[in-house]
Amino acid sequence: MSRRRVADKTVPVSIGLPQSLLDRLNMQLDWRQSRSRWVKNAIVAKLEAHDSESQIIAELSTKRIITLLFNRSIINWFEYEQLISKLPVEGIEEAQ
Repeated sequence: MSRRRVADKTVPVSIGLPQSLLDRLNMQLDWRQSRSRWVKNAIVAKLEAHDSESQIIAELSTKRIITLLFNRSIINWFEYEQLISKLPVEGIEEAQ
């Protein structure tokens, strides 16, 4: 009986990394951990984060979005203050 073939086979890939980045990665890994698995998981996480970008934005508070717009110079200070003033006032229990 022959072995069953994997549907999504693993393909070796060669990439170039700066030595400092490779050193940081190696410091994160235990001797028992697989560098390939770590890199694969990092790529998957990045791709999934990109796919769910709209979900990330939906989780941001309105105040945080307004602050990001101001920090990116999309709105000026006057517009920032106007938008912030229109937000509902947070309760004391929420601030703590």
